Amino acid sequence: MACAISIRQPDNRLQINNDSYDLNKIKGVEVRVLSWKDHLRKMVLLGLVTSSVLFYFIPTEEQAKSALLVLFLPMVAFLAGALIALLSSAKYEFRIEFAHADETGVQWITVAKSRHAADHELFKAQARELKRLINT
Repeated sequence: MACAISIRQPDNRLQINNDSYDLNKIKGVEVRVLSWKDHLRKMVLLGLVTSSVLFYFIPTEEQAKSALLVLFLPMVAFLAGALIALLSSAKYEFRIEFAHADETGVQWITVAKSRHAADHELFKAQARELKRLINT
C-alpha cells in the first residue's frame, strides 16, 4: 500500500493517508530503519500474546485428558503469532514526537510504515521539511 504524506501549511496540519496531525503539537520527527532485532522482538512479543490468550481458553490437563493438547496448542499459537508478526513487518518507520491534549503527554508514535525504498526516500524528504517547519 502506498503511503501519502503531505504537509498542508494553510491549515497547519500534517496529513498521512487518512490521519491528520496539528503541526503545533509535533515536537520532533525521525525516520527509522528497523533491524532484525526489532523484527525479532515483535515476533516474540506477538507470539507470547497469542499463546497466552490461548492458555486462557484451553482446558486443564484433567479436563483434556492429555498433556499433549495442553502443551501443543500454545506452541502452535506462539508460532502463528510469530509468523503473523514476520509477515506484517516493515523495514522503515516514519515517527513523530507528538504532544497529546490529555494527560498522556509527549510520546513518539509511528504514523507510517513501509517496506519499499521509495517510501523511505519520501519519509526522509518529509522529515527534513517537517523539521524545518517545526524548528521555525
